[in-house]
Order: sequence, then C-alpha cells, then structure tokens
Amino acid sequence: MAELFEALRDDFVRITDDVIWCSVTTVDDAGRPRSRILHPLWEIVDGRPVGWVVTGRTPVKARHLAANPNVAVSYWSPDQRVVLAECVASWVQDVETKSRVWDLFMTTPPPRGYDLSGFIPDGAADAAFTPLRLDPRSVHVYDGTGFPIHFTPRTAHF
Repeated sequence: MAELFEALRDDFVRITDDVIWCSVTTVDDAGRPRSRILHPLWEIVDGRPVGWVVTGRTPVKARHLAANPNVAVSYWSPDQRVVLAECVASWVQDVETKSRVWDLFMTTPPPRGYDLSGFIPDGAADAAFTPLRLDPRSVHVYDGTGFPIHFTPRTAHF
C-alpha cells in the first residue's frame, strides 16, 4: 500500500545520507540494462525528493538516457536498510540551475557534499559540468534492521 512521501521522508533521508553511494541503472535502446555506482545528493523540494548527480555525460549514458530517461536507483547497507527509487533522469543545461547544484555540492558537508573543483576546475559554467537531475516516480524504503521479521517495504508514488 502506498503512503505519502512525508511518512517515508525521515527514513529516506537517513538511509541515503548514511549509504551515500548507490547503483543507478539505465536501459539502452535495445532494452539492455547497465548499472553504475553514483553519488546523488538529495534535497526535498515541495515535499518531494529531487536527486542531483555530478557525473560525466559519457556517450553510453547520454545514449541510454536519450533512448529512455527512466532509471532505477538502489541503495543498500549491510544491515539491510534499502532505498529504491524509480526516477526520470534529465541533464541540467541552464547555467542558473548548474550554479545552484554546484553550490549545493560545495556547501553540503562531506560525505554528502564534496569539493567539485578537483574534477571541474572552471566551475559551474564549465561545459564539462553536466549534472543529472533525478525526479522519482516512486520511492521504496525498507528498514531491515530487524530482518527477517521486519522487512516490509514502504512505498510512496508521485
């Protein structure tokens, strides 16, 4: 049964902040999945999670997202705390949003945020700075610290 995101928010934030790195899976134009490890920084905007990923706009990623912008995001910790999200991904193009995302990463304390200048020395206006925005269609939170007894998913749809 789906819940409002507000009911999942604290667990979503706690797990994604603790785990930090997640698997993100794209699908190519032939329907073949490909996973990679990424580091989204999530914020809550108007009661909904929005993820920001600083990642290279590689030819493979760009082709996959052009063919199908839907991605699966999966966080897992050894104590069986899990966040899954089905998202629509979009490349950020405008300088204003790129600047805001740059500032968000630079001012958020590690390990959630980090210094981007080692990767992109010319800052947010650099053409190489291509943040990826993640807008979830659904979020699933599992707190399996009591596994196997308490491993019931909690789900929010948007």
